[in-house]
Amino acid sequence: MRVTLLSMNEMNVQSELIVDDQHNPEYLATLNSFGKHPAVEFDGFNLYESRAIVRYIATNYEGLNLLGSTPQEKAMVDQWVEVEAHSFEPPVLEILGELYFGPKVQKVPDVAVVEENITKLEKVLDIYDAQLAKSKYLAGDFYSMADLVHIPMLHRFVTSTGKESLVTSRKHVHAWYENISSRPAWKKIVEQYPDL
Repeated sequence: MRVTLLSMNEMNVQSELIVDDQHNPEYLATLNSFGKHPAVEFDGFNLYESRAIVRYIATNYEGLNLLGSTPQEKAMVDQWVEVEAHSFEPPVLEILGELYFGPKVQKVPDVAVVEENITKLEKVLDIYDAQLAKSKYLAGDFYSMADLVHIPMLHRFVTSTGKESLVTSRKHVHAWYENISSRPAWKKIVEQYPDL
């Protein structure tokens, strides 16, 4: 949900956050049959899945060019969005599940799960650090969807797990994180929805 809100803030798309029971029959019938958040309505057009929503907003609203300008830039943005979805997000979600979300419901963290996923995440962040040594942002020297989709989960990871050294110990990843997490659009979300 935070990725969707961030893209709307970045592109100055007016929106209203409505937290609905995603399992009620009306939500399932009209917004998202899978019963997940986010789901967005754009003048009668319903769309779900945060990455699809970001692409729709970036394509249909004026503002930042989040998708790249040339075929090569567009391909690089797509590549790093895929990397985020398949290589970055899975270990981060596992670590957050054990160290942030689990304790909220009195679940004791599984140290083996945390360590296994830290090892996976270290490898990913080493690749990121090498890429970010060559360019200011993941897809090149321009802020894009590839960076945007990382911000919410990376911020939660850095601020809530006690494992922030995985980010701060990597010079280029740390500089990138400081840059993207200080964007006014992101700061507005953190201020408005600190627990989201």
